[in-house]
Amino acid sequence: MLTIDEVKKMILKIFTKLDCPNCPAAKKIGKQLEKKGAKIVWYDLDEEEGLSEAVYFDVLSTPSFIITDESDSEVKAWRGDLPTADILLKELKIK
Repeated sequence: MLTIDEVKKMILKIFTKLDCPNCPAAKKIGKQLEKKGAKIVWYDLDEEEGLSEAVYFDVLSTPSFIITDESDSEVKAWRGDLPTADILLKELKIK
């Protein structure tokens, strides 16, 4: 079970790419989550930093969503998948 402090430090990493057909929907979900207080880091796989982070987290397709803890360890992931905002909010423990 995560403590309140650990939950506050959870980050959602969203990986997108310019030619990805489902990435506009992923970006829309991410923006909704930001409005609810989620901490989000965006990565564009068309850029070097995004590609580097994608390799680290074994992201082979977009969109991908990775929830990490305070030590940048993976907690939950959806690779090449588009989870709903409600599922992500539940996993991030945000109401």
